[in-house]
Amino acid sequence: MISSLSSSRLLIAAAVAALLSACAAPAANTAAAPAQPAGGHGHAAFMGSYDVNRDGVVSRDEYDTLRKQRFAAGDANGDGWLSEAEYVAEYEGRLKQQYQSEGREPDARYMGSIRQAHVRFGIIDKNKDGRYTVDEDMAIAERTFKEADSNGDGQVTADDSKKK
Repeated sequence: MISSLSSSRLLIAAAVAALLSACAAPAANTAAAPAQPAGGHGHAAFMGSYDVNRDGVVSRDEYDTLRKQRFAAGDANGDGWLSEAEYVAEYEGRLKQQYQSEGREPDARYMGSIRQAHVRFGIIDKNKDGRYTVDEDMAIAERTFKEADSNGDGQVTADDSKKK
């Protein structure tokens, strides 16, 4: 059972994540929506998650900025690292936002995604100390961006999906 203090922190983390997602897109592009999907694999999921301004290009700066925003949003207690509960709460905030924007209610797939976030935390917490750090996150970001940027030009576009 989650204590009321923990519940409050999770709700705060989810609200901050939603706010940061809404604020991440430049004001000049009113057609831009919060990054979607909340997670997933492959080129389309990468573009949906990180092409905040919806221009068809994810620059390294755009990618790193959003990752840092998500990390900060997840760090509900401000200690500089994410516990498993904080990591999952940040992801769940984005997933809830996605479901709401699609007019969907949480379902079995939603619950599976939350279970997978717990599993993922166990994988990304490389030293298994229960603390997911900025350094661990940026190491994953480095590898993930390099894999997505198949032509090595410093940005990810539709052309990169064709070169896999």
